[in-house]
Amino acid sequence: MGIFDRLSGKPVELTPKSALVLSAITIIAADGVIEDSELGDLAKIVRGDRKSIDVAMQVLKANKFPEVIDLVAQKLDEKQKIATLAILCDIAMADGVLAGEEKAVLQLYMDKFGIPEATMKPIIEAIAIKNDFSVFA
Repeated sequence: MGIFDRLSGKPVELTPKSALVLSAITIIAADGVIEDSELGDLAKIVRGDRKSIDVAMQVLKANKFPEVIDLVAQKLDEKQKIATLAILCDIAMADGVLAGEEKAVLQLYMDKFGIPEATMKPIIEAIAIKNDFSVFA
C-alpha cells in the first residue's frame, strides 16, 4: 500500500443499474452532442437514483472508452444485456436519426455482450416504428 492510497477513497463497484446508466451515458455522448431529450431519457432510466449516476461517472472517469464496455458487460446477465441494448437503441434513435458514432458504439455493445443480430432485429424494428413520426405528417 502506497502512502497516498488512503486518500484515493474507496473504489466504486458497478451494479447492474449503474452499468446501465454508464452505458446510456456513453451512447448519449457518442455523437459529441447531448440533447435535452437525451437527458430526459437518462432521467427515465435513473428514476431518481443519484447514486447510480455518481457511480457511473466515477467509473467513466477512471476508465477509458471503450474499456468501460467490458466493465458493463461483466455486470449484466443475459436478460439485462438484451434490455440494455434495447434501451440504448431507443436512446440513440430518439431524435429519429442514428448517427455514425452512435451506430458504432451500439455495435461495440452488441459484440461485447455476445447478442446475435437475430435477437436484436425485432427489437430494432419495433424501436424504428416507435420513433418514426413521419407517418403522422
